[in-house]
Amino acid sequence: MTAIRLDSREQRKKLAARHMPYFVDHAKGTSIGYRKGATAASWYLRRFNGKGYNTRQIGQADDTTAADGVRVLSWEDVRKLAGVEPARAEAFAAKYNLQQCVDDYLTHRRARGRSLIGIKNDEGTLKGFVEKFGTDQISDLSTSELQRWRDSLVNQPSAEDMTEAQRREKLRASQASVNRKWTTCKAALNLAFNSGRVDADLAWRRIKPFSDVDQARTRFLSVAECNKLLGVCPLPFRNLAQATLLTGLRPGELTRLTAGNFKDTRLEVTAGKGKLRHVPLTLAGQAHFKKLAKGRAPGDLMLPNPEAKAWTPMQIRRAMAPAVTAAKIVPRAVFYDLRRTYGSLLANAGAGDAIIATALGHKDTRMTRRHYAHLLDSVVAVELQDKLPKFRASRGKSKASVAEQH
Repeated sequence: MTAIRLDSREQRKKLAARHMPYFVDHAKGTSIGYRKGATAASWYLRRFNGKGYNTRQIGQADDTTAADGVRVLSWEDVRKLAGVEPARAEAFAAKYNLQQCVDDYLTHRRARGRSLIGIKNDEGTLKGFVEKFGTDQISDLSTSELQRWRDSLVNQPSAEDMTEAQRREKLRASQASVNRKWTTCKAALNLAFNSGRVDADLAWRRIKPFSDVDQARTRFLSVAECNKLLGVCPLPFRNLAQATLLTGLRPGELTRLTAGNFKDTRLEVTAGKGKLRHVPLTLAGQAHFKKLAKGRAPGDLMLPNPEAKAWTPMQIRRAMAPAVTAAKIVPRAVFYDLRRTYGSLLANAGAGDAIIATALGHKDTRMTRRHYAHLLDSVVAVELQDKLPKFRASRGKSKASVAEQH
């Protein structure tokens, strides 16, 4: 096999374009890579850290553009970078513990515009992770110790006071909760790897989530239950609950609404990452928000709590629980079920999954199908019943009956 050469443009021209880079050894544990695409080519550096390979792109090759030493690199530029790569990588990854990793992750989340409540939730989720491994170096973490800690978070319910089915359901719910916690922990570790602070991610990448435990909530209230609930809710919580039933907005979206977000026939809602979406209002919704906006300045909260501040998740839970009890709603509902009820009412009215996804602010219809599939399927069944013909067995006339007619 002919040895690959990357040290000249002429040699590189002979190589076929492909997705995987061509690599040549530079020094022990370090290789230079060259990826040739259909229109451009890039340089890579690969380093073996004792457990696996860390590969990163370092710049564009000077095949068609003159090298500038920064963005476009010549062979000599790449060789110089490869010479300092082991020292650079080792110095950067040295003494980087989990506490530093989590701090960097939370800073990164704040910089990306994560909500204050979301950041607080992440801090709570990561607290136990830091308490267990805070002083440990990320590069020293092993799969076995990470998995033992992850598994220890699962609550093992006793079968003494419950049936086997109830025990399995509690175990499933606990595993689903641990999956969500581990996802956040894993995200912090992945940021450390993707930013180059550690050379390998195999220790946590090997750990798979508990399978078949994520179950969509399908608690929807009937119109009668909604009316009973609104009848016992004290102001201003009733305004918040009614606004949810009329718009299907998320609690965080509702608590951020200002009077200026009301535009007569619609609401302008700030979604994730500062994006704006328009939420159409029914006539009942228009009347509700017109009443709420009356006398308020554009920057005033539309749905303040009793202290004239924004509702917190804890305050909403504490207001919802006694209202559900007073309304005698069984099985018990949580506040987020009001948003699901809005979606279920649309599904029962024959709205398609694309319409429901748009109304609820979903990126696509996957979440809609997950939560409302059985309702959408029942609507489809009704449509099929109305649209498709009925078939009946038809028997031809016998020869005897034909003779009798004559």
